Amino acid sequence: MIDVRLHRAALGVSQSKLARLARVSRFKLANFELGGGSLTADEHQRISHALRFEAARLRLASSQIDLGTMEGE
Repeated sequence: MIDVRLHRAALGVSQSKLARLARVSRFKLANFELGGGSLTADEHQRISHALRFEAARLRLASSQIDLGTMEGE
């Protein structure tokens, strides 16, 4: 099982955004992150998929950044 809070924070994704992407209530996600609730297997899968999607989106975005030339070169 993945540490949702750790992965979400590492990607800079809010609970609200992850909940929206994974189609899970923010309350349920927050409760799970705090150790006070459980998720179904389907919810775990949707959350994992949403985290992988965000990681891929960030990799793609960073590869498309044009830094240009640095001054003094």
